[in-house]
Amino acid sequence: MNAATLSIPNVMAYSNPRVLKRYVLDNNVDEAEAQRRFDGLKQFLVVCATTPGYKVTSDAIDSMWHTFLLFTRDYREFCTRYLGKFINHEPFEVPSPESYITTRARAKEMFGALDEGLWPVEAKLSCSSGCD
Repeated sequence: MNAATLSIPNVMAYSNPRVLKRYVLDNNVDEAEAQRRFDGLKQFLVVCATTPGYKVTSDAIDSMWHTFLLFTRDYREFCTRYLGKFINHEPFEVPSPESYITTRARAKEMFGALDEGLWPVEAKLSCSSGCD
């Protein structure tokens, strides 16, 4: 599956109340904030599925990714059904701020205006989590 065959509206319409509930409990945020971060995660995963090379996400999106990964069956099914392939979560041994900037630019190209709270312009100094 590539950018031409992946359905962004279908990806963005996907919901998982169990993941959101767990995120709220573990992170002391409200449901609206959990949903906001889940939407950012789905954007990031679309970029991962359609763009070669390393992709790096923000801390807010990464924390939601960690929660989604706890629900392994749901995560695997989402990746397979909506993205066309499994997206591995990879810690990076060496920070890669330039990969974050590239990932953010690709997300902006695909989705238009981004939520600046989830996709801050400044590169992460640690840039320690992403996919390849």
